Amino acid sequence: MKDKKMYKQMTVYMEACESGSMFTNLEKDLGIYAVSAANGSESSWGTYCSPNDMVNGKHVGSCLGDLFSVNWLEDSDRANMAMETLHSQYETVKNMTTKSHVLQWGDLSFEQETIGTFEAQMEKQPKMSFWDSLITQAGDIVRDVLDLD
Repeated sequence: MKDKKMYKQMTVYMEACESGSMFTNLEKDLGIYAVSAANGSESSWGTYCSPNDMVNGKHVGSCLGDLFSVNWLEDSDRANMAMETLHSQYETVKNMTTKSHVLQWGDLSFEQETIGTFEAQMEKQPKMSFWDSLITQAGDIVRDVLDLD
């Protein structure tokens, strides 16, 4: 992709156990900035697990999110995308994610760019809060799995 000039700069956010292992050999001259939920040898932890796994008054029996992803999405949801930088978002999410080591990788030369440069924001649709959106989506999944329709 770099050789074909398909991007100038790219950001990658990876949430998975041992996600840091994906970036240990990421070259710094590719124009790719990456953030991982965990280092290469640790778990990325769930959040909103039992007893906090309620959707529409029912326990779903599973964690509703990953701590890193929830922290990143909540920060993105409340951020001024034209002001917050990749670096400040990284620092915020790293400090809020207490059960794994959030790490940054690759080309750090553009970490002062704003997150709005890389994170799309759809303006035509009414904006739902992160939690309203999560509850709606989780409810849809539970209804599908339990065939409640």
